[in-house]
Amino acid sequence: MKLKMPPYVDRFVDRHGKARHYFRKHGGPRVPLEGLPWSAPFMTAYKAAAEGQGAVPKGTHAIVRGTVEAAIIGYLGSNDWKQQAQTSRELRKPIIERFRGDYGVHKLRALRRGHVQQIIADKTPSAQSNWLKALRHFTGWALRENLIAADPCAGVKLARKPQTGGFMTWTEDHVATYRAKYPLGSKPRLALELMLNLGVRISDARQIGPQHVKDGVLENFQPQKTSTTGGHTINVPVNGDLARAVAAMAVVGRESYLVTSEGRILTAKYLGELMRRWCNDAGLPECTSHGLRKLNLVRLAEAGCSVFEVASISGHRNLKEVETYTAAANRKKLALIAMARLAGIALDATLPLDKLREAYAAATDAQPDVTCCRPTGF
Repeated sequence: MKLKMPPYVDRFVDRHGKARHYFRKHGGPRVPLEGLPWSAPFMTAYKAAAEGQGAVPKGTHAIVRGTVEAAIIGYLGSNDWKQQAQTSRELRKPIIERFRGDYGVHKLRALRRGHVQQIIADKTPSAQSNWLKALRHFTGWALRENLIAADPCAGVKLARKPQTGGFMTWTEDHVATYRAKYPLGSKPRLALELMLNLGVRISDARQIGPQHVKDGVLENFQPQKTSTTGGHTINVPVNGDLARAVAAMAVVGRESYLVTSEGRILTAKYLGELMRRWCNDAGLPECTSHGLRKLNLVRLAEAGCSVFEVASISGHRNLKEVETYTAAANRKKLALIAMARLAGIALDATLPLDKLREAYAAATDAQPDVTCCRPTGF
């Protein structure tokens, strides 16, 4: 990552290979600046040049060695920063810049656990988690660079998050409503089929294209979230729903199926905004793109797939996350088996959930749908 220059500074490399810096405001003369960017001599010359051509831009000052700001400049140019997933950088950059703006002039070695605890204290549980992850990655780098003697993020406690279950999982009724709104051949429909049938995140759906599919299989695809942490690649067959959605499109990109009107790959942020709009227009304000991935995992679990089989599709390395889905499916199966046993009926526990439900309904003479019954006026 290139070092960010102060406003109105241009950098040139002369024929001898030496970097030269000049200050030039629009329409003004070019003024040479001596010294390394952000050093004291450089900033003195910079301010003198700026004052001669107008007001000094905000935030242009000498960077003092040993300060939080100096460390953050180094951190943002390091491999540790660059090797994070793009989504992580996009989430953490505003946090790091806010931290830099509020505490940049302070000595980094003076930062203690109590300071970090106080910094995050007034934030929501989710914001606390995001801030601590961002700061912990920064201080971990600083510790390895011998800029601090101990990690001030170690031992910081987070507020307990409410157990909400995360993003809501779509239901089959949600999918039917969305499909009715957006027919085959539309971009909203293709976006849904990609995430629902491949079980991928929105950051992956935006970039999956023809070059990733061989002989009807999404082959050796590396999810973006785990691309810098040694995550598993996935190999997922393209089913009929997705194949028909791709075939129905009048235009798809060479690199990605989902493209802008100019043929460019969508960013994850923009695709997320589009999905929000599409869901709202379909009367599904409670639905999110990540809920489609969750429905894919629910389908796999309820079909009787093992934890390892589900993980081969989702790319999870942490099997405990996958166990959430398989455990929920098993509880549904056990409830059916228990009620059948109460009625003296033996069901095959090896059947997938949908077949088990059919067997239970047949064995109990398909009891009427109680959801349609009217109150009797008690």
